[in-house]
Amino acid sequence: MNFNSHLQAVHSHEPTVKALVGWNEEYARHQASQAGDGPLSGWALGVKDIIDVAGQPTQGGVDFLPNAAKSSSADIVERLESLGAYVFSKTVTTSLAYFDPGPTTNPWNSEHTPGGSSSGSAAAVAAGMVRLALGSQTIGSIGRPAAYCGIVGFKPSYERMISSGMIPFSPSVDTAGFFTTNMADLQTACAALFNEPITENQKTLNVGLIEDLLCAPADPEMINAVRMTGDKLRDLDNVCVQATSLPDQLRTAYDNHVNLVAAELAVSQAYLFEKYGSQYPPKVRELYLKGKKISDKDRQECLRQRLHYHSVLDSMFDRFDVLLAPSAPGGALKGLAITGDPRMNLIATHTRVPALTLPAQLNQYGLPLGIQLLGRLGQDMNLLSAGALVESAIGFDVRPV
Repeated sequence: MNFNSHLQAVHSHEPTVKALVGWNEEYARHQASQAGDGPLSGWALGVKDIIDVAGQPTQGGVDFLPNAAKSSSADIVERLESLGAYVFSKTVTTSLAYFDPGPTTNPWNSEHTPGGSSSGSAAAVAAGMVRLALGSQTIGSIGRPAAYCGIVGFKPSYERMISSGMIPFSPSVDTAGFFTTNMADLQTACAALFNEPITENQKTLNVGLIEDLLCAPADPEMINAVRMTGDKLRDLDNVCVQATSLPDQLRTAYDNHVNLVAAELAVSQAYLFEKYGSQYPPKVRELYLKGKKISDKDRQECLRQRLHYHSVLDSMFDRFDVLLAPSAPGGALKGLAITGDPRMNLIATHTRVPALTLPAQLNQYGLPLGIQLLGRLGQDMNLLSAGALVESAIGFDVRPV
């Protein structure tokens, strides 16, 4: 899509979707005119408003942070600009990237949530306002909104995407990631960023199909979407799909992750809470105060336990190239007061492995259901190669607008 196509999408859908922060057409035109050459030349980029962009404030979805323009961009923004992309607009985040929602609606149905916390980034891509958007994930803030908005979402391996210039939440798991409408765009962007070639599957792809993520189960429609994806993959000559289960040791990773995130939040945002604690949104405030009660010794134990959980999950990749599972409990929930439950994404985030969300089918209400693929830590391009094959097998080609 070219600039005018994105502009038309903004004019048509932004009044309802409300995905952009401080939308300024003159700014977007200027940015487009300054775009350089490269593999992403002319790509309109949305940037979640916890990530710095030079010349713009970073508000984090709240009204109490300083409204001062940043002097420099986050390194991930600079890298994307060096490859030819340009910042089209900042995008809405939930308050401080947690559960207190922003104004964004789901492009498929404005009465439903787009998910959180990267709500604006996912909705902007789904509505055609940008070609590529940056989000971040601390629990499920890429996978869930991608699933709800019917697009591709990718949380890279943690070690790949440690970015400066982001409002911190839980620094040992916070990971910048991407939204696109298709795997071809995602592979192009990641190949350029990682300086690695786009790979193709040269052998049989072994897929482990997981219905139970050791938490409250997904809706029956979502389970059927995972099974349908597995059935379509079984029809391919070069794919082997086997039902499997997560090791039961991972069951306690959920509580460990919540405790770790709370403890790290209490450290990483202490400087903000000291100034603005009385203005903190209720859900973030509650988690912060929980974290203040967790000792440094207990925080270190959470980190030690996480190494164990990663080792347990990693052993599954001795048998499988990728794991296939739900990416959300179901379709986007009705109402804008909640952003949905990120539990389906937590294991991948806690163990810091790459996770990819793809749209699979529509539920009975005409809303997307997204499946999730997990890969081995550091093998991001292999996961994307598998994702391209899965995308082709699914054949989902419905757009919301």
